[in-house]
Amino acid sequence: MVGERQAGQSGATEQGADRGPLTALGGVDPNEVLTMVSNVARANPHAALAGAVAVGFLLGGGLTPRLLGAGALFVARRYFRATVEETLAGFEHGLAERIGNAGAR
Repeated sequence: MVGERQAGQSGATEQGADRGPLTALGGVDPNEVLTMVSNVARANPHAALAGAVAVGFLLGGGLTPRLLGAGALFVARRYFRATVEETLAGFEHGLAERIGNAGAR
């Protein structure tokens, strides 16, 4: 029984190795992808360089929990400020309409 399971597992591994890892891409030609990436990099060298720096930073372990927290706080503050300003502006506009309507009576 154990021998059968091991044989089945090795058969599955051999089958996956025969098909290759690129079969999961579903017919995408790697050479075509490489050509497209090269063309985009030539057309937008600054964006390609920024993308390479970002990928290198992430793969180098630069995205620590402390850095993630700092980024999240920065985004949350900006979002919170914009939300409060929008709410206060709407409140002020509604108050102005009420005062204007009360004065017209």
